[in-house]
Amino acid sequence: MGAGARPHIAEREEVNFGPETIVSLIATLMALVTFLLMLEESIALTAGRDPITNDVRSAVRRFPRVTYAMAVVIGMILGHLLWP
Repeated sequence: MGAGARPHIAEREEVNFGPETIVSLIATLMALVTFLLMLEESIALTAGRDPITNDVRSAVRRFPRVTYAMAVVIGMILGHLLWP
């Protein structure tokens, strides 16, 4: 047991957060949010109450400018990361 058994473990590689990594993280988070919303909706419908997606729809209709601004910002971020 010494440093000679696995010398590559002592050297840590630098973490690189490139555009591909950020897009992958955004996609993973969106998939997680979608899954949680679907899970909550199925539980709510089984229990006989309104799902949270009804609240999201009403908030989007109540604040259309904020929704539009969020869509523009997300589009700008994704466009900046994916533009060649």
